[in-house]
Amino acid sequence: MVSTDCQICQRQNSDGSNQAVVFESANWIARHSQETNILGYLLLESRRHFLDLSEADEHECGSFGRILKELVGAVRQTVEAERVYTITLAEMVPHFHVHIIPRTASTPRAFRGRGILNYPLQPGADSALVENVCLSLKRRLYSLESVRRLRPFG
Repeated sequence: MVSTDCQICQRQNSDGSNQAVVFESANWIARHSQETNILGYLLLESRRHFLDLSEADEHECGSFGRILKELVGAVRQTVEAERVYTITLAEMVPHFHVHIIPRTASTPRAFRGRGILNYPLQPGADSALVENVCLSLKRRLYSLESVRRLRPFG
């Protein structure tokens, strides 16, 4: 199901939907966030339009934990994160998606833990740096047997 007024559905169905994508499968797409300058900040989005995991089907639930685990591990290694936060809110965009946010040693104390919710959305990260991080994440992810078993695209 696609919602015509959903920002995530629109992005997934547009011609430019592959921008900063690091993983795609029948149920999930993971892309680098364009909203902050945090390198390795990913959004894991459901392909199908639903609000939260209570509305996910068996296939979505079965693959969710596996891909989330691998994405968190890949982010941690790629950007040398000390912690990786995972948050789902779906208040601004009511489509199931998870924010995967690395916290490195250089993250100011004010933005650690719950403080990450106050992190500035601008400026965005340098596009060349984002591209390099995305390539590293893709290489790391697609080298994993557990990810290949999810039958990713690309």
